Amino acid sequence: MTAQTAITARTETSPPIRWSEPSLPAKLDALLEENRSFTDLPVVGPVSAAHLREYVASCQPPMPAREQIERMIGRIAVMMPSPKLTDKEAAERLSLYGRALSVHALPDLHAAFDVIVRTCRFFPTVAEIEAIIAPIKGRRTRREGTARMILLKHEREWSEPQENLTADEAQLLGSILADPMGKNEGASA
Repeated sequence: MTAQTAITARTETSPPIRWSEPSLPAKLDALLEENRSFTDLPVVGPVSAAHLREYVASCQPPMPAREQIERMIGRIAVMMPSPKLTDKEAAERLSLYGRALSVHALPDLHAAFDVIVRTCRFFPTVAEIEAIIAPIKGRRTRREGTARMILLKHEREWSEPQENLTADEAQLLGSILADPMGKNEGASA
């Protein structure tokens, strides 16, 4: 039994972790998709800021366990043509891939391996896998960065709305709007 076969034959002790990005209200979600600079971002109120704080707090996906990476690599190795390796070479290759890919989040690896299964004809190198992961990770990290910038802008610039008019000013404005030309004042004189 080769190392690759042993990995795929191993029984799973826990189901694979499937993580998804936290959800946001539609307007905030659309705002995170826009490519705006800090100065172009709107100042959000406290309700939207609370949604964004919750989003940022739960936006960090889980990191993979070594066994999960080995299981993914093993499955790919069985499916795709790869060079014939001795057990020692296969174990070293598996260790190398495990070390190199352990810096990526588990959902990014799952998405990358889904792409590999659909597009690669041969066993991918670490560089090829990282090239596939880059846009997947990029979108998530860009959205998180934008959420953090909006929160920063909220903390710096948002203030409680103030009453613009005093009661006397409101009464005066009401009378002006009721009779804009002041005809009633002249008619009564």
